[in-house]
Amino acid sequence: MPIYEYQCDECGEKFEVFVRSSKDQDKVACSVCKGTKVRKALSLFGLGGGGGGSKSSAAACGPGPV
Repeated sequence: MPIYEYQCDECGEKFEVFVRSSKDQDKVACSVCKGTKVRKALSLFGLGGGGGGSKSSAAACGPGPV
């Protein structure tokens, strides 16, 4: 049961929805304006290690100066 990210075409709000089945995807409404013109947004979950520290943490994993 995934959590999808959506963006409202009416007010621009980005929000997440816990979707129980594929049939429920057609019933998604904006959490702010309750508009039904929504689309799935690009989800960055799982890409690049979860955010801001992925580059610096890779360097910190090495053995260090010898």
